[in-house]
Amino acid sequence: MTRQQEQSGRSRPLRPARLGLGVLACIQLGALAGAAAQAPPTLRQVVDIALERNPDIRQARLRVDSAHGERRIARALPNPVYAGIPSVPYQYSVALPIDLSPERLYRTRAAKQGEDATAFDHRDVVRQVLFGVRQAFYDLLLADAQRQIALEQRDIFQQLLKADSVRLRAGDLPQRDLVKSELEFARAESNLTRAQAAARAARLGLQALMGVAKPDTAFTVTGELQAAPALAVPIDSLLPLAFATRPDIAGARERVDQSRSLKGLAVAGLFPVPVVSVVYQNAPFESGLRYAFGIALPVPLFYWNGGERQRANAGVAAAEVGLQRVRLQIESDVAVALGNFRAARVLAERYQEGLLDKATAALQTSRFAYQQGAISLLELLDAIRTYGETRNEYNGAVHDYWLAAFALTRAVGTEVVRE
Repeated sequence: MTRQQEQSGRSRPLRPARLGLGVLACIQLGALAGAAAQAPPTLRQVVDIALERNPDIRQARLRVDSAHGERRIARALPNPVYAGIPSVPYQYSVALPIDLSPERLYRTRAAKQGEDATAFDHRDVVRQVLFGVRQAFYDLLLADAQRQIALEQRDIFQQLLKADSVRLRAGDLPQRDLVKSELEFARAESNLTRAQAAARAARLGLQALMGVAKPDTAFTVTGELQAAPALAVPIDSLLPLAFATRPDIAGARERVDQSRSLKGLAVAGLFPVPVVSVVYQNAPFESGLRYAFGIALPVPLFYWNGGERQRANAGVAAAEVGLQRVRLQIESDVAVALGNFRAARVLAERYQEGLLDKATAALQTSRFAYQQGAISLLELLDAIRTYGETRNEYNGAVHDYWLAAFALTRAVGTEVVRE
């Protein structure tokens, strides 16, 4: 065998490893390419991520787990007590409380009601976070739209400044008009910088609600501020529906019931819980047996649970006040949300009547007329401002319309807005 064949033979065992590394590298590159090609999340996807990772929702889940643990504690049976008495004769004893009194009934009932109330609190946190995420999503869409408008206006003034510079050198434009164009270009640059900062802040705010550990200032979403469609809203049944579906009022009712159970527990504490015991000693008792049975009963002689009962009465009153406050809050939320929705719908409908198209056509006409010398610079600047303000107000109207619809859903506690 030649040296070349020996070297070839020695290198053959390395080929499978190299092949495996190559395949692994291809897989990793493919995964990175797939991640890069993944489209930005939609509103539905953003909501799903927030419902899983939002810190407030996660804390609410932990409180539900804690309440479940409290219920298990309340339902647990007492452990027996074993004792040894080194004496003559030597004794052993086992004591077990008979936890079948009314106290156990009220204790377990109160724990169950507390767990249910905490579960309703979790649903209420989800209700609030859902609105916050939707609002932040549309805030980001609005911020991106305003940034795009500011960019377009900056480009328009940049083109205008270049054209005016040429006209000034040709003697067709006074110096003051060029200075005015430079000033407007500087303002457009400043507006663009502010719009970009607002868009970055909106991205960070949305990612914070989504529970993103490391927010990305280049984060984008899939969506646009489209013309608001006609949404069907069951206006006549909103308030009864809110009283039936809002989780905060359900939780308030559970806390009233829990407070009443705690009041019953304070009274039930007056009934003694018997403690049964068995004693064994190595020498017989007088009865001739080595075993003896006993029973113990705590007697409420000096203290009659007055503090516990007073605290329970105050708890019931506080829970009833809380329930009444939630009812008033629901009435206010529904009334305010419905009023805002109606106002936003009227404004959005007015902007859909062609105001945006008219402003766009007016700007194009003014730019052409200015190039031909038919209008002054001030008239062109007014057309540019009108175009920008119209687009910004239109986007704001669509943004406010959808937020008003989402606020109505939050006020009622269920999805009531249908396309």
